[in-house]
Amino acid sequence: MTDAESLLRDVALDDEITLVGDLVVAATSHDRPLTLAEIDLALGLLQPMASTG
Repeated sequence: MTDAESLLRDVALDDEITLVGDLVVAATSHDRPLTLAEIDLALGLLQPMASTG
């Protein structure tokens, strides 16, 4: 990455775009609205629960 490219890079915007992308992927895998827990999971705020079986 050149100096000019690094000056134009917005890290916060990059992170926000990634989060929105993660939400879109999670939402398209369901045929209903996501629950708050599913949104938190998609955003990395919760860890997936281990399956017991």
